[in-house]
Amino acid sequence: MSTTSLDQSGSSRLRQAVLLALGFALLRFWLAGRLDLAEDEAYYWEWSRSLALGYYDQGPGLALAIKLGTWLLGPDEQGVRLLSVFSGFAVSALAAWICVAVFGMADMALWVVLAFNGALLFAVGGVMMMHDSLMALGWMGCLACGLLALRRDPRWWLGLGLCAAWALLSKYTAVLLFGCLGLSFLALPGLRRQARTPWPWIGFALACLGGLPMLVWNAQHGWPSFQHVGSLAGGDASRHRGLPWLEYLGSQAGLMTPLLWIICVAAWAWAARRWTRGRGDETERFVLLCSLPPALFFLLLSFHTRVEGNWPACAYLGGILLGARWLRERHRGPGRLGAWAVGLAWGMSALVFAQALHPFLPIPQRFSKADAPARMAGWRELGLRVAKERAAMGAGCFTAVRTYQNAAELAFYQPGQERCVLVSESAPGNEYRFWDDYRAYLGRDAVIVTGQDWEIGAMRPHFSRVEALPDQVLTRNGVEVRRERLWRGYGYKG
Repeated sequence: MSTTSLDQSGSSRLRQAVLLALGFALLRFWLAGRLDLAEDEAYYWEWSRSLALGYYDQGPGLALAIKLGTWLLGPDEQGVRLLSVFSGFAVSALAAWICVAVFGMADMALWVVLAFNGALLFAVGGVMMMHDSLMALGWMGCLACGLLALRRDPRWWLGLGLCAAWALLSKYTAVLLFGCLGLSFLALPGLRRQARTPWPWIGFALACLGGLPMLVWNAQHGWPSFQHVGSLAGGDASRHRGLPWLEYLGSQAGLMTPLLWIICVAAWAWAARRWTRGRGDETERFVLLCSLPPALFFLLLSFHTRVEGNWPACAYLGGILLGARWLRERHRGPGRLGAWAVGLAWGMSALVFAQALHPFLPIPQRFSKADAPARMAGWRELGLRVAKERAAMGAGCFTAVRTYQNAAELAFYQPGQERCVLVSESAPGNEYRFWDDYRAYLGRDAVIVTGQDWEIGAMRPHFSRVEALPDQVLTRNGVEVRRERLWRGYGYKG
């Protein structure tokens, strides 16, 4: 077959893969409008209403993305999640392009798109607006630009720098990307030779600019983000309990879905072994260096402290690409293992979304907290109930809560979307410490919403008098999964 026909065949496969990715994106956009916001999504939406150079948890990328989405579509679920859906599409499309144009595997392009859209980690991440969703776009953009710099022109370092800056603005985990790029620069002669040109240095400078806003903000506010990250990385003794490394491995197999996770692990080992034997090429090694180190870093960290399952998501961007190359080497195509892997992934993801839309699994009461879709449901009804109770108490009544999760969800789902007041004895360990001005509410009455029994005991001293209201109970399949307790609070003391 001629080179021209191969190029035409590759272009056709790439178009099919991109169209498939677009179809999946439209499906996720539809889902985005039918699922209530998760607690953290609502919290990040609150960020977008108070734009800043940085925030307690992360940089400003997520807030900017939500601001753009709600400006385009309005302050609803689809507006909040618009850029997450777009990022999921772009990641799939870039992966298909790398598969066809760089690795020359046109026959694996559809499999790669199916894998990225089927793996539970990316399927849910492509709907919910989270830091990882946006960082993934910057990380995959770095992979694409780095490969173009290797194969074509060092000026692609400019794109690489911009993508790395966006990844860092989206999530602090992107500092690992800087380490990956540094390792690649040192280990790959094709990139090292470009050190004689200005482009790598300009690219690294652009990437570092992504961290400047967060540094300025933290310097102005006493470095709270660094304290928070330090706590998550091991400073919090409560995260050392049990066997966190075993929990980590289980979460990876579950979130990536078992067979896709095995394929990624096998592909990393295969590519590393090929390198030590002098086989493979620099494009394969670049993808390996931008994916395996984060996976190893979080595995080692899990022997010290608890690692959240989504933290290593960036590693699987390159892991799936190498997995496609490994499968093709073994089977000259996806083979049975590849087919079973995407089939199982899609089955698990379909089950999760079906349960979220129309719960059919009778999850017992003692496991209700593990029902993640249930935690996303019922907030709209609770918001309407709280608004009704506030109206009954008269003008000036506000909503008082004890946790940032309740504060954010009730702000989003109450008519008018008025910010709630987070009541605490000291500055809370979240962004509300910079927003709440308790003096503006002194002497006013409130509807108090608590999710746990201890919360009302802590909040009673902040009011002159507290009266109980009927609870708001969420049931699914006849099982109580969440109970929010409502109270009337009179005379807020601050």
